[in-house]
Amino acid sequence: MSRAYDKMLNRLNAYRKMQNMSQENMGSVMGITQSHYSKLESGKKIISGEELYKLKKKGIDVDYLFSGTKSLHTVLDELMEDCRREKKADLLQLMVWTIQQGMGNTQMEGSAAARCTREIELLRYQAFPHTSENTVWYRIRMANEMTQIEMAEALDVSVKRYREIEKGNTRASAEVAAALYDTMGYLPSIILEEDVVNLSCLNHIWKEFEEELQKELEVFIRKGCRLLECRPGGRSE
Repeated sequence: MSRAYDKMLNRLNAYRKMQNMSQENMGSVMGITQSHYSKLESGKKIISGEELYKLKKKGIDVDYLFSGTKSLHTVLDELMEDCRREKKADLLQLMVWTIQQGMGNTQMEGSAAARCTREIELLRYQAFPHTSENTVWYRIRMANEMTQIEMAEALDVSVKRYREIEKGNTRASAEVAAALYDTMGYLPSIILEEDVVNLSCLNHIWKEFEEELQKELEVFIRKGCRLLECRPGGRSE
């Protein structure tokens, strides 16, 4: 068991107790027995991809479990939620470009800038699909210019196992999700929301901006929304 996965289990245990939930309650959330959940929490068994997905679907903040930082919800989410489905990719392109201008304005440097740039590249692949193999894992690999062998090594799984994950034939376990966050910095919600535009990385960058800059960028994005006719009913807001 990796250190990153062990930390996640500790947070899961603390979260359950903070919510005054029994192991039986948590097992019910994940669709498993109390006995099975007990083995998961103690590390005797690995949390499967399906079990992790059920935690997310039940409203549990899986990003917090892996990172120790609570998920953020910003005006970016609100704008994306209000956007027509066929315009979401256009809006995402606008948001990515606008956030990058904000990063330039604040002169974000060092590891934070590198992490944010890498995550933005992933969003670019989400906005500009290049292939029918457009799973989130494929986009992560392309955004990082890695081979399947390199991805398998980074996640500590066999190449065969990674290929099945990338094809979408199987969900990545929580242990793989922990490795993804630990080695590449991607939050698990990204791999759990295949059909949803995940703005977690943009939200964290957004929160680092001064309030005045946030307001300026929001005005710009809203104007873009009107031009793109993102909302149902056309240009009106």
